[in-house]
Amino acid sequence: MAPHTLSKSDFKLARTCDAKLFFRENGYPDNRDMNPYLALLAEGGYMVEALAKAKYVDGVQLEYGRGVVDDYQRTIDQLGRDQVTLFEATLLVGRQQARVDILEKKGNTVRLLEVKAKSFDGAEHAASLSEGRAGALRGKKKPYKIFSEWVEKLEDITFQVLLLEKVLPGVTIKPFLVLVDTSKNALIDNIPSLFELVRRTSADGSTRLLTARYTGSPEQLAHLDLVTEVDVSAEVAMLRDDVAEAAAIYESRLDSPLSVHSVGIERRSKCGACEFRVDESAEKSGFDECWGALATPRPHMLELFSIGTCKAPDRSSLVDWMVGQQKASLFDIPEDCLVKADGRIGSNAERQRRQIEFTRRGDVFLSTDLRGKVEALHGPMYFIDFETSRLALPYHAGMRSYGLVTFQWSCHTVASLGDKPTHAEWLNKTDVWPNRAFAESLREAIGDSGQVLTWSHFEGTTLKQIIADLDKFGHVVPELVDWMTDVFENRIVDLHNWAKYDFYHPGMRGRTSIKVVLDALWKSDAPMRKQFEAWTGMVADESRDPYASLPPVEISGVFQDVHEGTGAMRAYQEMMYGVDKNDPAKKDMWAGLLQRYCELDTLSMVLILEHWRRCVGLA
Repeated sequence: MAPHTLSKSDFKLARTCDAKLFFRENGYPDNRDMNPYLALLAEGGYMVEALAKAKYVDGVQLEYGRGVVDDYQRTIDQLGRDQVTLFEATLLVGRQQARVDILEKKGNTVRLLEVKAKSFDGAEHAASLSEGRAGALRGKKKPYKIFSEWVEKLEDITFQVLLLEKVLPGVTIKPFLVLVDTSKNALIDNIPSLFELVRRTSADGSTRLLTARYTGSPEQLAHLDLVTEVDVSAEVAMLRDDVAEAAAIYESRLDSPLSVHSVGIERRSKCGACEFRVDESAEKSGFDECWGALATPRPHMLELFSIGTCKAPDRSSLVDWMVGQQKASLFDIPEDCLVKADGRIGSNAERQRRQIEFTRRGDVFLSTDLRGKVEALHGPMYFIDFETSRLALPYHAGMRSYGLVTFQWSCHTVASLGDKPTHAEWLNKTDVWPNRAFAESLREAIGDSGQVLTWSHFEGTTLKQIIADLDKFGHVVPELVDWMTDVFENRIVDLHNWAKYDFYHPGMRGRTSIKVVLDALWKSDAPMRKQFEAWTGMVADESRDPYASLPPVEISGVFQDVHEGTGAMRAYQEMMYGVDKNDPAKKDMWAGLLQRYCELDTLSMVLILEHWRRCVGLA
């Protein structure tokens, strides 16, 4: 086996938790590849990186993967030239290694550029520097500390600078972050279509995203002024000693057992989201080994709603205190500490106490207010769900990076409680800015009166953003603005709040997303499954909720599915700007995936409300 090395990604991971470095180096399974949101971020990141590299037309793309020593030697050979720009240069010092996105050498000066698909206001940064302050990455008052959200990015490039100083002693190194600039507008349409995502298909049929390529013309590239190179020399100087010390410690531990990596480690609420907390079917679990016997209790304390906000009896972190007591069961949490700082029991604490009580009892909680809330509903009722996207590289001319695109809505209409719902939907399939058409079509569907039921504040927030964007795009439609304002101010009923404060089922544990609530009810509620079959004509599988049962569709030889919002964003991007964008049949297949998923979101709300009607004796 090749010796362990400390890559820059290893360093970043270790900075979040020392034990994770051991699990990464020793091949423990993790759930990052199963996280669709991370996959979507990766696609955007690769496109931003391809855009940044395309600006350097003479850049040399270095191959890597044969072995870090061979990769490093190819880099050294290229750096022997007086002037050269390298993509993916490999740096190796001892057992520390990094690949640099862009390395530009001109004589005795080297510019090191790290590309990040993170939003950054270039105009704000320039204004801050012109006023004698430290820029948008740091605080506005002396000593101008680095904002916490930027520390990881800046430590990443600092790690690379420290290696490059040893690889090329005596040269002047100028570090830059290349960032997505939200102060710049897109000048052309269809920007994502100018990039090709490069994937590798394994023998088992799985695919892995490798990189992206810019495939547009030089003329189009000239209009893609969407990133800004930010000199971070001062920030690197601030971090270099701390990064050098940490890197040396991590390098020294590469061959050490877990007991060395985990010395002094703090087990906190964030461990619940650890990527090494994997399914019980996995051969080994980093989380289980890190927590030891404290990983096994069921239900676990980390399932408690908003446990990160909880304090122990001594006002320390509750999780840290529980670990010190060698306890980790949800039922071991002392309920008298679930209070506000002043001793009062707030709404969060009420829900936390309720979760413990009703999980212990194996029973369902119904608030005394739930019946009245259900009775207050009257027809027609419109159950709506929106699908939107925010990409690093915008879809349409005039948009800024991470601007909102509202591409789909679904609506189930119920004339009165208990009636079979009717369905309407809208999906954008034209390559124009869709937000106005989205709102206008929604108005046609739900009219000017009637209660609008949602699951969270997202739909109301989206309508507010559309209003702001209409003005930016020069659309003067006061009646439409007044209509949207009336919807989010007067008509919306948020069922998510009911799930949060008026209802609890032990199967929900500490979560309240619509998929979690539906799954908790689906297995035990035969009338719900019967209603689903009557309304959809589909067979209700007791063992799998409707989201899990959505079958994949084979498109261009690959089975595709959409089971959550991030999957919807990716499907929309593929439909509009992917390799199948000019194939009507395949575009229809992508559209079918999107429509089937979004329709289920609104139908789920109807099913859950019907369940509540039965629970409170109104059905």
